[in-house]
Amino acid sequence: MRTHPTKAGLVAGALLTTALTGLAPGLLPAAAAAPGQGATRFFVPEEWDGTSHWSADENPCGAWATTFHEVRHGGYDVLLPRGGQVAGEAHVNGMVEGWIELVPDDPSLPTYTGGYREKVDGVLTDPDHDEFRVVQFRLRDRLTGTDGSHLVVELSAKVTVAANGATVVDRSVETCS
Repeated sequence: MRTHPTKAGLVAGALLTTALTGLAPGLLPAAAAAPGQGATRFFVPEEWDGTSHWSADENPCGAWATTFHEVRHGGYDVLLPRGGQVAGEAHVNGMVEGWIELVPDDPSLPTYTGGYREKVDGVLTDPDHDEFRVVQFRLRDRLTGTDGSHLVVELSAKVTVAANGATVVDRSVETCS
């Protein structure tokens, strides 16, 4: 059962799943269920540098095609509680610092750059299958253009899933002004 109904929910789930990629297969359920053992805590670093192309229709910042370049670094604190509500449950809190660059396909348009801090947190019940109970993130970035103009990019989401798998909360913001 996948529980990511929105694009922002997909992003949030991917971020939290990324936080757990350092786990050895089977470690999460074993560590959470180990009798007589306290909670297990560890840190998972994130380092990423990538690009994607947005068509004029996909670009929330304007009707122009652009290459979106992002560099991210930071990490996630992971807590595997003993006797969690769900066997294999993991709690994740992360802080990532990043840098964004929007390079328009049209060279007469300004290139925009800026840095941000992103907060990510959630409770995963099955990281191997991207299933979670609660996941949320928030990123807000003021980009400065080579011509001195500014754009403000905001991406945030919160998705909450009930024990029966029904989505209770599903809201996202993807804006650029």
